[in-house]
Amino acid sequence: MIRRRTVIGLMSGTSLDGADAALVDFWEADGRLGHRLRAFATLPMPASLRAAIEAAMEPGPVDRIAELSMRIGEFLARAASSVMAEAGIAPAQVDLVGSHGQTLWHVPGRASLQLGEPAVIAELTGITTVADFRPADIAAGGQGAPLVPFADRELYAIPGRAAVLLNIGGIANLTWLDGRIQDGDPSPALAFDTGPGNMILDALCRALFDRPFDRGGRIAAAGAVHEGLLAEWLAHPFFHAPPPRSTGREEFGSAFVDRILARGSELGLAPVDLVATASMLTACTIADAITTLLPDRPDILQVSGGGAHNEHLLELLGQRLGGVELAVLPDADAKEAVAFALFAYRAAFGQINHLPETTGAGRPLVLGKIVPGRNFGRIFLAPRLPDGPIGRESSLPATESAHPETEDLDVLSARDLATLMAEEEFEVARAIAGQIPAIAEGIEIIAERLGRGGRLFYVGAGTSGRLGVLDAAECPPTFSTPPDQVQALIAGGPPALVAAIEGAEDDAEAGRAMLASRLPDPRDVVVGLSASGTAQFVAGALALARELGCATLLVTCNARLAGDPADLVIAPHVGPELLSGSTRLKAGTATKIVLNALSTGAMVKLGKVYGNLMVDVHVSNYKLRKRAERILARVAGVPADEAGLLLESAGGSVKLAIVMRRLGLSASPARLRLEQAQGHLRAVLEADAGARLDEV
Repeated sequence: MIRRRTVIGLMSGTSLDGADAALVDFWEADGRLGHRLRAFATLPMPASLRAAIEAAMEPGPVDRIAELSMRIGEFLARAASSVMAEAGIAPAQVDLVGSHGQTLWHVPGRASLQLGEPAVIAELTGITTVADFRPADIAAGGQGAPLVPFADRELYAIPGRAAVLLNIGGIANLTWLDGRIQDGDPSPALAFDTGPGNMILDALCRALFDRPFDRGGRIAAAGAVHEGLLAEWLAHPFFHAPPPRSTGREEFGSAFVDRILARGSELGLAPVDLVATASMLTACTIADAITTLLPDRPDILQVSGGGAHNEHLLELLGQRLGGVELAVLPDADAKEAVAFALFAYRAAFGQINHLPETTGAGRPLVLGKIVPGRNFGRIFLAPRLPDGPIGRESSLPATESAHPETEDLDVLSARDLATLMAEEEFEVARAIAGQIPAIAEGIEIIAERLGRGGRLFYVGAGTSGRLGVLDAAECPPTFSTPPDQVQALIAGGPPALVAAIEGAEDDAEAGRAMLASRLPDPRDVVVGLSASGTAQFVAGALALARELGCATLLVTCNARLAGDPADLVIAPHVGPELLSGSTRLKAGTATKIVLNALSTGAMVKLGKVYGNLMVDVHVSNYKLRKRAERILARVAGVPADEAGLLLESAGGSVKLAIVMRRLGLSASPARLRLEQAQGHLRAVLEADAGARLDEV
C-alpha cells in the first residue's frame, strides 16, 4: 500500500441538525484506491447557530450575494482579458491569475468576505486562479489585513533608506520598511491602515457635486477646513488604536458619511468646506500615524493608489511631514494588482506570501485558494512536454535545447543560481511521475528475468553510464547479489569513470562488442542509458541484445525518439537543462531516480527485502554488521548480545539467521525453507505461522 493518509471529512447538510464527521484511512494498491472508515460521529447543532443560519438563508440577502459573487467574477475575468489584450498576448501565455476580489464585509480578526467567484475567472479565462487570501490570516489569529506589505517588502524596499510605502485607496494604509542594515539584517516590516483615504472624499463628491471624485483635489483646495468638525472626527477610536489594525466600510462607509452630511448641515458648512475638512482628515490621520506609530522618521514617503493623483492632498501631507521626501511610485495605480499577482506566484510554488507581524497572525502562511483552470495540469501536475518544434532548435533533443529562462545565467548571483537550480529539480519529480507506468513495467521485466537466472546489464555513456556503474556497484552490498548478476558497461571502459571520453559514445560497434564479451543470453535484460537517446554506443548494444532475444529497456530524457530503440522506453521529459546540454543536471537526477526504482523495485519483487528492511544485506564492514544486528533484534527478537553470534552461525546471512531463530531450525533446514520459498522471507514466516495455527 502507498500514499496512506488519514482524513477527516465534515458535512453539514440542509437539515441543519448537526455536523457529520468521518475519520477515514485511504491508500492506493496497484493503482486502486482503498479505504476504511475508522470512526463516525454526529455533533448536534446548537439552537442559536441553527437560528443564525436560517436567518441568513432568508430570501433576499443570500441569493443576492451569491449571484453578485458570480457577476463580479465575470467582471474580473473581463478585466483579465482586457489586460491580456492590452499586452497583445493569449491566455495560453499566462500561468496564473491572482484575484483579491471585491470586499463585501471585513470585521478585523473575525471575518472577511470577498466576492468575485474565482471559479468563474478560471472558467472564462482558462487560467488557474488563486484567490480568497484573507481568511487564512484570520484563521491564524490575524486581522486579515493589511496583506500588501508583503509585496511592499519584496518589491519596493530601498537599501540604505528608511521608507514608508503609502497606498491611498478607499482606505489608506502604510508599510514601514527600514532598509538600513542593523546587526546584519533589515528590521521587520510594520504595516497598518491609517484610516479613510479616498472613501469619504469620493462619497462627499458624489453626494454634493455629482462627481465621482475630487480631481486633483481642486474642490478641497477651494474650501476652508472646519477645525471643530475635524477634531470631532479625529476623536474616532480607530485613530487611537495601536497596530496591527485594519478598517473598512464597516466603520467609514455610508453610515459614517451620512453622519458627516448631517453634521455639516447642522453647522451650515458650504459643500467645499466639508470636502476640505474631509481631505484634511485623511492628511492628518496619515501624518499622525507616521509621526507617532513608527519606530523612526522615514527618509522617503512613496505614494500609490488613486490618492497619488490628488495634488492638494499630497501638498497637505508635505506640509505636515516637513523634511520627508515625497515621491509617487512609477506604478502607483497598479501597485495593489501587482501585489496580488505576486501572492498568486508565491502560492503556486508553496512559498510564504504573508507577513504575520503586520496582521497579528500567529505564524507565516501561504495565503490563497487555488482554483484549477484549463492550464492546471501544465502548471502544477504535468511535465512540460513539447507541443511541436522549438524554434531554430526543433531538430535537437530537449536535453540539447537552450533553456528560455536561463539566458542570463552568467550574470546571476550565487543565491539566484542556487534557487534556480533547486526550482529546476521540481521538473524532475513531475517528469518521473509521468513515467510511473513505464517504470513499473520495467521493474516487472527485470524481476522476471533475474528470477529465471538472467542478468541485468546497464549500458550507458557519459553521466548516464557512470550512474549505471554506480547502481550496479551498490547492488551486491545492499542485496547480496552475485557479482555478475548486475553489471554495467560504459562507453570508453573503466577510464571513462574518472575522465570524460566523449567520442566513445559515438561508436556503435564498440557497444556491440563490449556487450558481446559478456556472453548475453535470452534470459538477460539490457537497459540502455542515454540522456539524449542518441548515443550510438548504447544503440549498438541494444541492437545486439534484441537480436539475441534479451529484454531491452532504454532510459532517456528525450521524448522525441525516432524509431523503436527498445522493448520499453522510459522517458522522463525534464526539458532543457539550466546549462544547455549539461545532462549531468536534471537528466542525471532523473536517470538516477529511475535506476533507483528499477533495481530496488526488482530486488523487492525477488524477496530481498522484508518490510522495509535490507534482510539480504552483505555484512562486509562494521556499519553493515551493526545494521544486520539491529534487523535481527527487530525481526527475530534477538537480544543485542546474542545477535552477533547468531549472525556468525548463519554465515553472515541476516535472512537465514531470522529463519533459524524464528522457526527454531539449524542452518541447513532453514536454508532449505528459504530455497523452497525462492528467497522470500515473508513467505517462510507466514507459512510457519499458518502451520502453527493448523496445529492448534
